[in-house]
Amino acid sequence: MFLIMSAAYISQELRSEFGALPPSFLPLGNRRLFQYQISLAPKGAQIFLTLPESFVIPDFDNEWLLKNGITIVKLPDGLSLGASLVTALNLVDQGLEVPLHVLFGDTVIDPLPHGQDLVAIATVEDNYDWAVVTEDDDNWLVSSQNILAEQEHSVITGYFKFSNPRQLIRCITKYSWQFLKGLGCYRQKIGLSEVPVSNWLDFGHANTYYRSKSAYTTQRIFNDLKITSDWIEKSGIHNEKIEAEANWFENIPPMIRRYTPQYLGRPGGIPSGAYRLEYLHHIPLNELYVFADVAPLLWKKILKECLAFLKCCSNYPSPDGKLESGVNLDAMFTEKTTARLRTFSLECGFRTDTVFRYHTQDTERRTLELSINDIVQGSEAQLPSGDAQSTLVHGDFCFSNVLYEFRTNRIKVIDPRGLTPAGEKCIFGDIRYDLAKLSHSVLGMYDWIVAGYHETSFEGQEISIALPETSKHHEIQKMFLDMIEAEYSVSPAQLYAMQVHLFLSMLPLHNDDVNRQYALLANSFRLYNLMERHQQ
Repeated sequence: MFLIMSAAYISQELRSEFGALPPSFLPLGNRRLFQYQISLAPKGAQIFLTLPESFVIPDFDNEWLLKNGITIVKLPDGLSLGASLVTALNLVDQGLEVPLHVLFGDTVIDPLPHGQDLVAIATVEDNYDWAVVTEDDDNWLVSSQNILAEQEHSVITGYFKFSNPRQLIRCITKYSWQFLKGLGCYRQKIGLSEVPVSNWLDFGHANTYYRSKSAYTTQRIFNDLKITSDWIEKSGIHNEKIEAEANWFENIPPMIRRYTPQYLGRPGGIPSGAYRLEYLHHIPLNELYVFADVAPLLWKKILKECLAFLKCCSNYPSPDGKLESGVNLDAMFTEKTTARLRTFSLECGFRTDTVFRYHTQDTERRTLELSINDIVQGSEAQLPSGDAQSTLVHGDFCFSNVLYEFRTNRIKVIDPRGLTPAGEKCIFGDIRYDLAKLSHSVLGMYDWIVAGYHETSFEGQEISIALPETSKHHEIQKMFLDMIEAEYSVSPAQLYAMQVHLFLSMLPLHNDDVNRQYALLANSFRLYNLMERHQQ
């Protein structure tokens, strides 16, 4: 039996950033924390997840948990840890004679230590309210608030294994639901070994959350990233892309640098294909949008800051003020979309003139009968017209490339494009393309699709897609549309038309995941429907 204890809400410091979430629902690497915790369970173990009774599980999370055989145990709000554990064990339909694994909802230890009747411990220097291991058998575990802050101490990490759950219930009950006293009692009755671990990641406090997030990224990230507490180094096999990004950071005006991590140049000994940035413990907007419960009022502040960055970029025209042929809207949308669709068609055998029936999921429940060629041509007619001034652009201004710092309400941008479609280094372009990329996160729900939060049906020529949009999302999207139209005179229909092209042009780039390709294709039909509705 594997029990994840997540029946209390996160601390106030984390709640101010992510909203009222149980710790297991915090974001980590574009997924929920519980997905990583569940993967730690021994093969064949029945997995239970406790949650506060007042917490409403988002539909797509609930479906994922059900699909993966996770039993949800709702517990009354406000229970102590000991009372929560005893209540959970009394509620689950599982015998109390099988071994019990307990993992706190804010904890990841990968891999888990082996053995029977153990508690995982680690040495810390911070002074949060952890349970400290002492050498006093009568007071084996004490709160860290009762010891000197400057002392280094061993604390319990949040993972335990018990051979006798029934005895554990007796011990916690005997000591009036006090978890630490109950553990001490179990230790005297049955025995409980202290097993030191060095791979403990604690997500229970703001500082430890971001530190653990960084450590997890360092352990799991792609080969092209190296991370330390001070800097992040990006490299890769596509040297021209890395060189273009480095060139962008090296050539942006000083006033734009307040919107970027500090550029630390190229690492010594590597002539090309790598650069370093200051490492910032900030949250990317895609994780905030998909996984946090953030009020629309805060999103208004965030989006204002995003538009302030684009406005600042607009203040820096290219030397001649004219758009190069490779970075105008025709090249970035019509020409690129046509070329990418040709590649997609050849690779996947898709005929772009095949008529599909797209079933909308809105209140109107319409069915659109269109081919890919139809939505390309129909959306082309709605693309913004006229040449814009050539100014500094980011080139890939989507949520995953924007970091947010709550305390100062500032964004930091990363991973600029710096290349034209022809592969030439260029830091200038049409700012409306950056608006389109921002829109594909806000309106296009791209980050939800990448995170797997969609339900796409693609059977024969019948297409539909459902995304977890809520009234909050609709409020944020309406606010965003109004802000863009007021600031840039780009209409909602034009924004949606640009997104149709963006999603179609992405299809061959996601050939490693057919389900995601289908979702991106279905989403282009969804966006085309929204474009038509905003024309009316």
